[in-house]
Order: sequence, then C-alpha cells, then structure tokens
Amino acid sequence: MLLSNKQTITTALLTLVIMTGWAQTKTATVTGYSPALKDGTLVLAGVGGSGTVVDTVQAGRFAYTLPVEEFTESSLSFFGEGCPRSYTLIFLRPDVTVKVTGNDCLNPLWKVESPIPEQQTQNRLTEHCRDVLTERMQMDLTNAPREKDDSITMIWMKQQMDILPSLPVDAATIRALLGISETAMIRKDFPYMEQLKEVEKTIAARAPKGFEEELAEIHSYVYAKNEQQIAEELAGNESVFFKKYDDVAPEDILQTILDNYKGKAVLIDMWATWCGPCRAGHKTMAPLKEELKGRNIKFIYITPPSSQAMMLSARNWKKQASKMNTFKDTDLREALRRKYANTLTLLANLKESILERLASYF
Repeated sequence: MLLSNKQTITTALLTLVIMTGWAQTKTATVTGYSPALKDGTLVLAGVGGSGTVVDTVQAGRFAYTLPVEEFTESSLSFFGEGCPRSYTLIFLRPDVTVKVTGNDCLNPLWKVESPIPEQQTQNRLTEHCRDVLTERMQMDLTNAPREKDDSITMIWMKQQMDILPSLPVDAATIRALLGISETAMIRKDFPYMEQLKEVEKTIAARAPKGFEEELAEIHSYVYAKNEQQIAEELAGNESVFFKKYDDVAPEDILQTILDNYKGKAVLIDMWATWCGPCRAGHKTMAPLKEELKGRNIKFIYITPPSSQAMMLSARNWKKQASKMNTFKDTDLREALRRKYANTLTLLANLKESILERLASYF
C-alpha cells in the first residue's frame, strides 16, 4: 500500500514522538532464577523504599524492568510458599542489567551479578554475615519467638561492624551503618555501643563527599538524646500526641479511634520512625494528601513506643511531625496484626493501586 506525503509525514512524526518518549525513560533490568521458587510466586520490587508486584515466577524464572533516572537502591522480595519476609538489596543505575540466582528461597543470600561497585560491596557484606542471615530467615519461616530473633539480630549487627571498616566507604557501607545506628538508638541495652562509636568515627573520616547528610543522621542516632530530653522538647508540639487506651481491649482500639471521625473516610498508616520504607511511603503519599486537602478524609498514623527515641534525633522529624497526628500503642499494633494480618499484607503489596482508587472517591 502506497502512502501519501501527508500520511508519510504524520507517521514519521508519530514515530519520532514515540522514540523521544523511549529515550527519556531510563530503565534498569533485573533477571533471576531459583529452582526452589514455586510457579505463581509473586515478585515484588521497587526503588526508593516502595515496591509493587512486577512479575510472577514461572519455571523458577522471573524478570522485570524498573524506571531508573540515576544511581539508586532497590529491593527485591517474593510472596509465596517458603519465601521469608526479607528482601534483596540491589543497587541500580540506568541501562544496567543485574542477574540474581540461587538454589533456595532465601533470596537475600543469592548471588547478585552486577557491574556496580556498590553492589559488590553489598555482596561482600552479605557473604560475611551469611550464617547469621540464614538463621534469621529460617527463624522467620518457623515463627520463632521474638526474643530469640532479637539475640540473632544483635549478632548480625556485630558481624557487620566487624567488617565495615575494611570495606570501601560507599552507599552500601553507609546504608549498613545507618541501620545499625538506628537499632542502637532504639535499644537502650545495645551491647556494642563502644564499637559502634569507633566504626562511626572511622567511616566518617574516610567518607568521600556526598554523604554529609547521611553521616549527620548516623551521628545523631549514635549520640541520641535520652527520653527525658525528647519528652521535654515534644511537649509543645500539638501535632504529636501519645494516647493510651488502658481501659479499652486491644481488639477494640481501632474502632475507638474511628468513632472520633464518624462520617469521614479514614486512612490508617502503621509506621515507625526507624522504618526507612515507612518514611519513604510518607513522601510518596504527600502529593495525594495535598490533592485531598479539604476533603472528607482523615489521615491517622500509628507508631510503636520504639519511635519515640528517634523523634527528635531524625533530621527531618520536626517537619514530618507538623503534618501528622501520631498515636503510640504497641497493643493496638499487635491486635491489628492478629485480626487483620492477611488484609494488611495485601494492602501493603497493593498500596499504590489502593491510593489511586481512594483518590477517585473524592
């Protein structure tokens, strides 16, 4: 079939528009395989602390592509039989393909083949802690008592600190130290505080330019304020309040909260100040909150007692707190987990889709 000059020009312009759109969308690709993964297992991945279903496993294989504009960290996890509630940390940059392979379902321990130097640092850190990480995930799969998990976590923190000074100071090193310092600040009885102070000092002295903000945050956690100081400084902040429900059964607390907002749509976010993905989720939701401003909806944020220790240590906490109403009650969180465990898991996996649907109702 012959095309007229007009048709030819139109087709050429459309092709140019499409090609321009492709050129502007930078991506990275991850492929993987493990014979232990069951067919239909959900593959969840994302950048910047967020994650969505990106593929389903077939014959042990999976593949996905993520939009990546610059160097960033991403997560990979699975939802299916035999899969632990843990994720693989994968560093990405545009136009990179990463290959992930293993022989079991313990994906954080799989081999990650990547040309990115930070990933190689992360691989060394993971290999050094392989035994304790294996034990942690096996305990997760068997629902081991929390007390035992805590003791294993402390061993993992110690092993990381043992190797960190010998690793390059890059995004992987800084990320690991940040996680350790957050844990140390939350736990009053952190047994390796002196070693942590030495490691923090060593890493800060060797760090290249570009990590100033992260290092300042780590320092604030290592030398965190005590509870009395926090309580005094939070006393005048009307946007933050700690409410106890001692006379209400844990399973009835949610309804008690909802009774305060009858006639309104209520979105409840269960989070923690020390949870990186939680804080990233707040940033993701910020545009939606602004869009729904003045509408018939109330945002409630529920955080556990462990969050209090970080509230004034976190660099951006005061800015966050000015936009939040925060309840603090561990019993409530545990009751919700028992009563709505499956629902909450589903909501977490489909968060973006649900938020889009929520916006359409107002």
